[in-house]
Amino acid sequence: MVTIRSVSVFILVLLAVSSLALVANGEDKTIKVKKVKGKKVCTQGWECVWWSEYCCNQTISDYFQVYQFEQLFAKRNTPIAHAVGFWDYQSFITAAALFEPLGFGTTGGKLMGQKEMAAFLGHVASKTSCGYGVATGGPLAWGLCYNREMSPMQSYCDETWKYKYPCSPGAEYYGRGALPIYWNFNYGAAGEALKPIS
Repeated sequence: MVTIRSVSVFILVLLAVSSLALVANGEDKTIKVKKVKGKKVCTQGWECVWWSEYCCNQTISDYFQVYQFEQLFAKRNTPIAHAVGFWDYQSFITAAALFEPLGFGTTGGKLMGQKEMAAFLGHVASKTSCGYGVATGGPLAWGLCYNREMSPMQSYCDETWKYKYPCSPGAEYYGRGALPIYWNFNYGAAGEALKPIS
């Protein structure tokens, strides 16, 4: 005979086991909530670690999964790609997690987050593509092919900026990374905006 107590115990055991499985897989999505100066702020494990109002929303990995990343960038590890093995989903999510508490991909609900990811990843794909209009799957299927400019034809050093952003001897200011910037004055302005800690 099945009793309410036995069903309750079964449900509690099932919940405990599933919670342990999530934690073991690194997918603990427990949302902690508190009020700071009358404002609700949250934290969500490793992916949204700082207390922030944006961490009360869904995180990027809630709506952008590994299979979607693999479909978008299916050609990134082909033999002709120049950054084979460099780009992967977990690295993207880990990097994005630094900015989720600031609102990156966590502002305005799921649809807005998806639109923001689409815009960001579309830009990244266009800047790192090694495909051309006639390439299999189109040029954006070849996104994340590069992680730096190949064979730059110049050092991108503009001497008109030598007093504000002087070029370091031997340095080249060509594009690197998912959102490449060029020229000494852009590197200088980006450095000021990011305010690196020395």
